[in-house]
Amino acid sequence: VSSGRSLRVDKRRVAMQQPVLRRRQKLTIGLLGISFLLVISIFIAGYIVVFVMPHRELVVKVDGVEYTRGDLVELVRIKQKSSEFLGGTFDASSGIFESLQLVVENEVLMQMGPSQGIFVSDEEIDGQIAVIMRPEKQMALGKSEEQIVRETSERYLNYLNTIQIDESTHRSLVRKAILREKFRQQVGESVPFVAEQVHLFRIVMPQTGEMDIMQVKYEDAVRDITDSNQFQLAYIEIAREFSVDIPEKVRLGGDMGWIAKGVIPDYERDFFLLQPGELSEPVKNKDNLTQTFFFMISERQPAKELSSEVRNELKSKALQDWVNDERSNHDVYAIFNSEIYDWIFQQLRLSSRAPTPTPDPFEAILNSR
Repeated sequence: VSSGRSLRVDKRRVAMQQPVLRRRQKLTIGLLGISFLLVISIFIAGYIVVFVMPHRELVVKVDGVEYTRGDLVELVRIKQKSSEFLGGTFDASSGIFESLQLVVENEVLMQMGPSQGIFVSDEEIDGQIAVIMRPEKQMALGKSEEQIVRETSERYLNYLNTIQIDESTHRSLVRKAILREKFRQQVGESVPFVAEQVHLFRIVMPQTGEMDIMQVKYEDAVRDITDSNQFQLAYIEIAREFSVDIPEKVRLGGDMGWIAKGVIPDYERDFFLLQPGELSEPVKNKDNLTQTFFFMISERQPAKELSSEVRNELKSKALQDWVNDERSNHDVYAIFNSEIYDWIFQQLRLSSRAPTPTPDPFEAILNSR
């Protein structure tokens, strides 16, 4: 009998405890669910903060037209991939900042186009794409025009697939490039065909180099010389002995060719007013502070015809000056700092080739000779 009573008591106790156990189970499951959702929320929030928000952060705004970090990354990526597709190299270290400038300048030009009577037609875009994508002359030998057109179209489609860009986006970029060139030609009409020019030479020396010895040897070499050819020969000999420039420039004896005002603005005041045969004061290389430049001009001509390369350089500078002045007439917002640079550089790392060294500011001038 007592055992039966104990059994009934245990059943009642269990029956009374079941609701409590159910509540505890529900509470435990609820807490686990909340914890799981909290963890998921943290991951989602972290993903948004790290991967989504930076892409949407504003970096450029021109009269209400906005560009984000993501837009800038896409532009740099396209330039990088395009350069690789066409067999060139891409310097990411300078390309990022140049792309930001290009976004601002091209948007200003796009907005100024109608008022300046400058437009770009679809036919012009088609023509520019065809010029870039058309097979080289050697590859086109013996082929019909129909076959060349087909290969051009196939290469363009291959380009779009390789770059991973849709055609409308690419055509928009081509439109801006054509518009920019039209502005450059229009503004560049003010560039003269004849200008004062100097025949420039330079020596590159390390900070620890024998500068005093070089200067003494040069002064001895040009003493009593008045002929421009003799100045050149003397400087070339000294440059080949002391200059640590790249081999090709050393072989040329530091010869930079004929230079007009505005072609090398960063160093113009250091050499343009020199007398023929006069050696400049030491000038720090702005792109490499461990190096020093010494300039010399062998000859000056007050009115010399500009080469097509130099005139093109001056046209580009004229456009740059014009855009800089025009910016003041627009509501322009642009932000760029080391954090943005590092973030963009990281976005490019997976698809980037190793960046090439920052180009010598004189390289384009030398290569055009």
